[in-house]
Amino acid sequence: MTTTRLALALRLIVIGCLIRPAAAFGGPGPDHIEQAARRLQSEWSEVFYLAPRQTKTARYQDLLTRTQTLKAQVPDRAEPLIVEAIILCTYSASALGLDTIELLERSRDLLKKAIAMDPFALEGAAYVTLGNLYRRLPGWPLLYGDRKVAREYFESGVKRYPEGIDTNFFYGDFLLEEGEGPQAIPYLEKAAQAPIRATLRVSDTRLKEELKTILKDARNGTTTRSDFFGLFTPSFKE
Repeated sequence: MTTTRLALALRLIVIGCLIRPAAAFGGPGPDHIEQAARRLQSEWSEVFYLAPRQTKTARYQDLLTRTQTLKAQVPDRAEPLIVEAIILCTYSASALGLDTIELLERSRDLLKKAIAMDPFALEGAAYVTLGNLYRRLPGWPLLYGDRKVAREYFESGVKRYPEGIDTNFFYGDFLLEEGEGPQAIPYLEKAAQAPIRATLRVSDTRLKEELKTILKDARNGTTTRSDFFGLFTPSFKE
């Protein structure tokens, strides 16, 4: 084999490793996997924001079953792990029980695994969710809450998606809570300018509504923070 042909063959091998064909998943190709995960994420947002309280637990269970089925079909994709983790959080909040702490730990582990597999999956959703989990949950010995770690995840999310609505909104909201209002404003302004995503129209529209008040108060030197993740996870306050 000539040098030129050898180089071409090696290049084709590298490209073949980088492109994940449909056959490798035993089903639809990578774009279809992302689309399937986004549809599940969109359904989750509708349940979270719009479903009657008494129906949420059953609907989260159904979403979990379908997300776990997708995860089993494509074990090397990060998107199903992220969606499963998000659903687990709100499921643990709607169906408080003895396994609540276990569900929140599973959620954290799924998100960390997803980041290791693909740090850019679903526009930084894993970083945003981890940041809010570490921010909202109690620390050791009950759970793993840690505001320093939360900041690191928020910063990582913004670094990877500097124009994202979620990455900017929740980092700005965190900075407000930390008493860093002036630093928060540029991130909140970016979130306000970000377009509403077709696959997450319900949640993005709600965030835009909250942003109007939060940003106005931040500019006036007062603090009005988002209550989103206060509903996202169980309350451990007596």
